[in-house]
Amino acid sequence: MVFFRAASPLLFFLLTRQSGPYDYLRSISDQFTAAGSHATFFFNGNNFACIYDSNRVSDIQYVYAAGHMVGSHTWSHADLVTLATAQIQDGMYRVEEALSRILGIKPAFMRPPFGSYNDDVQSIAAGRGQSLALWDWDTGDADGNTTAQSEAVYNDIVNARLKNALILEHETEETTATILVPYAINLFKSKGYNLVTIAQCLGVDPYQAIGVPQTRDSSWTCDGTPDPGEVCGDPDACGGFMACETGTPVFSTAPSGPTTTPTPTPNQYIHPSANASKCLTASSNADGALVEVEDCTSAGSTSQSWTVSGSAIQIFGNKCLDVTNGATADGTKMQIWTCATRKY
Repeated sequence: MVFFRAASPLLFFLLTRQSGPYDYLRSISDQFTAAGSHATFFFNGNNFACIYDSNRVSDIQYVYAAGHMVGSHTWSHADLVTLATAQIQDGMYRVEEALSRILGIKPAFMRPPFGSYNDDVQSIAAGRGQSLALWDWDTGDADGNTTAQSEAVYNDIVNARLKNALILEHETEETTATILVPYAINLFKSKGYNLVTIAQCLGVDPYQAIGVPQTRDSSWTCDGTPDPGEVCGDPDACGGFMACETGTPVFSTAPSGPTTTPTPTPNQYIHPSANASKCLTASSNADGALVEVEDCTSAGSTSQSWTVSGSAIQIFGNKCLDVTNGATADGTKMQIWTCATRKY
């Protein structure tokens, strides 16, 4: 499946970034988080930087923990249409392996470099469980456009009164992080638009599966992998000939070693700031019900009776304490959601 624009009746804008991870990743992440919004990042494995560099690993984990969406942009940013099947598979495999190691996820979306794809690319991606994510508006930030020209793209979208748009930016450009991102966030938020991930707009899962990250070892390196723009199976490559990887990367679903199930602690009042007269209170038992601070009522009130079980805080039997809109900034409102299908 190929997505250009999300078919949504709501006012959604999808600001997507690619070609990193690079120096400006955290700054962009923080700006969206501060705005209570989310972005989608498509990562290369070895393009502007090596995905396994310790600071890049930390940055990717930071972005993921902030609730932003992560996808694949292939390993070396080679034009997939020009490649053999095994080379396309290899470019996808290596990023899948990196994201499995670093985050413990299987990506559900891949953005082909240059937006270049054909039926073979689409078929191979589908066979690996991934949809292609393109764009319908390009800021030209990586193609020599001035910031004014890129800002004009945002203005055109707003002036056209579009209900949604999937916009391309490059995380690797300093002016994108320092000028375009704040401009876009302020413009679209002021017009009442929601800035969301591709998966949020489509109402689908952002990942094929979510497991657990792996422990770093000597295999976390770009040595012996294709350099930027190069591919496996090429005897003339700078790094020399290397075999193509076409299988399925190792995916960890549980931490190693023995685990224990925590004993739930039921019927707990939760008091903010150690104020024993105030309690965390669910406004109803419905998904999305807001959680507020109110005067504590008599013992046994179901709207204030929480169960603490490991990292989960539950109420009404199967509802978990959750954040609204996936936000993590100071002042974010809380809600409850069915634990097995927690929204964020």
